[in-house]
Amino acid sequence: MAELMFGLGQTKKKKEVQKKVADTKKNLRDVNMAVETVEGAVRNQQHNREKDWKANKTETKKNLRDVNMAVETVESAVRSEQHNREKDWKATGANQKKANTNFDMAKALFS
Repeated sequence: MAELMFGLGQTKKKKEVQKKVADTKKNLRDVNMAVETVEGAVRNQQHNREKDWKANKTETKKNLRDVNMAVETVESAVRSEQHNREKDWKATGANQKKANTNFDMAKALFS
């Protein structure tokens, strides 16, 4: 008989533990994660900062597309002058070569 009473006591304790576990699980389901926390605020601030940085980068890229590189500058004028001078020098060399091909050595010696 004592064993039966001991078994009933264990069953009663087991039922109490199971009820406590069930109540705890039920209460934990109602946790509100939408509460503002320090960590959440910091993450939100970091997110906003990164979002602003990306928007600034995008806007800068968009604005740089409108840069007109065809504007005359001092450097481009100097380069153009050098290019034209070199072109003339090459043309003079080519003309001199053409003139030299018609040179008659015998005629130059006996004239």
